Amino acid sequence: MALIRSGTQEVKEASSHHSRTVQREAEQQRKKARTLAKQQQASERIAAATAQLSAGITEASSAAEELKRASVSNAFEI
Repeated sequence: MALIRSGTQEVKEASSHHSRTVQREAEQQRKKARTLAKQQQASERIAAATAQLSAGITEASSAAEELKRASVSNAFEI
């Protein structure tokens, strides 16, 4: 009977070790997924901010051109 118990104990220990290894790997995968999700979110925020900045620059450029044309037009009226 001692041999069976010893073998059973070894199987339990091996199973326990395998279980811990699987849990550790699963935790590493979850951590990696969280990191990638955070990077994706940061990328999307940067893209949105860049688009807003670009729109603001375009609007400012248009306003400057309009003021320039108005300035030239008023110069001829004087």
